Amino acid sequence: MDRSSPLLPFLRALPAVPPDVRPEILVDEAERHGLGGVVVDALAAGGVALAPALATTLDQRRVARELEHAAHRDVLGKIDRAFAGAGLSAVALKGPLLAERLYARPAARPSSDVDLLVDEAALDDAVRVLASVGYAWTDSDEERRYRREHHHLHLSRARSLPLELHFHAYRGFGAVLPSEPLLARRVAVPGLSALAVLEPPDELVYLAAHAAAHRFVRIGWLWDIRLLVERMTEDEIARAVRRARSWGYARALACAGDLVARFVTGRPLGALGALGAVRGGAVRATVAEPRPALARMATRFAYTALLCDSPGRAARYAAGAVHGRVRGMLSP
Repeated sequence: MDRSSPLLPFLRALPAVPPDVRPEILVDEAERHGLGGVVVDALAAGGVALAPALATTLDQRRVARELEHAAHRDVLGKIDRAFAGAGLSAVALKGPLLAERLYARPAARPSSDVDLLVDEAALDDAVRVLASVGYAWTDSDEERRYRREHHHLHLSRARSLPLELHFHAYRGFGAVLPSEPLLARRVAVPGLSALAVLEPPDELVYLAAHAAAHRFVRIGWLWDIRLLVERMTEDEIARAVRRARSWGYARALACAGDLVARFVTGRPLGALGALGAVRGGAVRATVAEPRPALARMATRFAYTALLCDSPGRAARYAAGAVHGRVRGMLSP
């Protein structure tokens, strides 16, 4: 996470637009973090004048995002019909269905891939059904390793977004966020029959775990969490905290709340838990990824271990990290 990004003070000021904003710098930064549409809409609402060339570029990006959103929705519709025909069910993670629930203009929040969550027992059936709509899975050593050690498989389709097929919502920080309880509590989406979305407490834990695993490198992930939390009741937030604790992601959730409060809203989100002064300071010191490879690897190890919920989970993470590093060194 880049705490020096000019996007952060801009987001904290919304719905007001800072008087000294530099649109040409801000919009490119926002694009990098998945918030280009959000910033463009805010600039328009604030009456900020744009240079003609920049205005043309932003109009083109807006049209492209609308087309991408429609195409992603079309892919989900095809998958929904195929799954329904095969008697399968799944949850669509993130993507346009999240944007449609959280954003005033859903296409303002783009997606780079399709994420589906299925019951682990139905994984092979899901792969076969996805093949019927053009998504292919390659049975390789790397993909078999992902099935053993990770939480999703990679599928591809010509001239379409890549697809990650999750059989766990997430695996990391020495813990597993299992698919079964999340699928059991899924929430129906109007117009879809086989695909659903996560209920808010589960979605909050998932978004926090996902963003934490990627060291919050995209500010858009923090913005998603902010918008979701603002729509949740106190009881839903309390349920999210209890579930995060039971699954081993309480510190990941607390970290997400801390970063959202410090860098996006400027308001405390203590209801999501706390890391403590020492641990919180150490996490914030290691959340950014340095450029040198050795420093990046060392800080990732420290950062991830700090966010493991217990010594046992930290040891499990460390063993897996060392095993992966050794395997990488021995690979041809």
